[in-house]
Amino acid sequence: MNARRFTAGLLACLTLFGLSACGGDSEQAAETAQVEEQGTAVETQTVERTDLANENMVSGQVIADSAVSIVPTIAGTVQSLPVKAGDTVKAGQLLFQIDTSQITSSYASLQESYNATQQLTNEAIQNAQKALPIAQSAVTTAQTNYDNTLTLFNVGAASQVELDQARMQLDQANNQLEQARSAVSQARASQKAQLAQIESSLNQIRTQAAAGTVTAPCDGLITAVNIVEGGMAAQSGPAVVIAEGGRTRISVQVSESLLGQLKVGDSAQVTVSAVSDEPFTATIATIAPAANAQTALYEVRLYTPADVTYPIGAFADVTFYTNRRPDAVTVPSDAILTDGAEQYVFVVENDTAKKVTVQTGVVGDGVTEITGGLTGGETLVTKGQSYLSDGAAVRVVSGEDTP
Repeated sequence: MNARRFTAGLLACLTLFGLSACGGDSEQAAETAQVEEQGTAVETQTVERTDLANENMVSGQVIADSAVSIVPTIAGTVQSLPVKAGDTVKAGQLLFQIDTSQITSSYASLQESYNATQQLTNEAIQNAQKALPIAQSAVTTAQTNYDNTLTLFNVGAASQVELDQARMQLDQANNQLEQARSAVSQARASQKAQLAQIESSLNQIRTQAAAGTVTAPCDGLITAVNIVEGGMAAQSGPAVVIAEGGRTRISVQVSESLLGQLKVGDSAQVTVSAVSDEPFTATIATIAPAANAQTALYEVRLYTPADVTYPIGAFADVTFYTNRRPDAVTVPSDAILTDGAEQYVFVVENDTAKKVTVQTGVVGDGVTEITGGLTGGETLVTKGQSYLSDGAAVRVVSGEDTP
């Protein structure tokens, strides 16, 4: 009796469990059917046509457009240095002063030597000049004597010997006059040579002393100061560097492959974070005709806005745009799916997913050019496309409802 009751109870439980299980499967099947009937949730956007280009980002640096290096012409201790890097200077403004006291220490003694030499040589000239009137008087006397003797000789009152003797005396007097004149000339030449030698030494000291005062050769912005007050200024390198006119450029090094896609006048986006995180548009000013022998890279320089001061040496991020595609069909790169070599997207037509094989071109910032398969205006699936198959029902939802 008890065995029969146990068996009956067990059968009842199994029956109830089976009915419950069957009911659950039916509900799940109904829900699945409902989802399939409504379609897979996706997000979409309209395929647009827009300008597109490859973005090539390189790092660069702010440089002086025209750098003027100030190299001292004399070595010595820096006596004063009233400028620093970053200062704006005018042409003729003092940059630094080199101590020239050792150079000028001999100037006074040389000047005394000059004065003494001038006095001595003046006396020598004066002494030589004293002989001139005496010699000139002797010539006059000898000339008169010769003329008188010649007159007498012509009338037979003087002999040939007397005439020859008078002529010899005249020649001797003329020779003595020439010697006196030559002595004066030699005294003057000697004075000139001696004074010129001393004057040369004085001028050299003046030049070196003047070289100790170094001024700006042009208006501009000081980009580097390589000396310190109290330290030594050498002739081996620039003490100060000036960006002439304060003009700056952006300098970048690019590869040969990128160089072939650039030309003077092309625009680029530049960010100098030391000044601002906002980029500005710059144009290419120059392109180096030859690569750097060590890096095999080419220098490209870009103009900077004239109304902003960029610190020399600051780093810059430069983005060049190449392979420009005006009015290109573009889609988000994430919307493109691949199957081996095939690339495809899904578009929505009448709440149905349609698989479209596409050909791609330029890849930009998060977008890709479509060169075949789409023409623009299609409703493109941008989220949920991985769950789709060709012909599947879809329903367009907002982002939070997308699987």
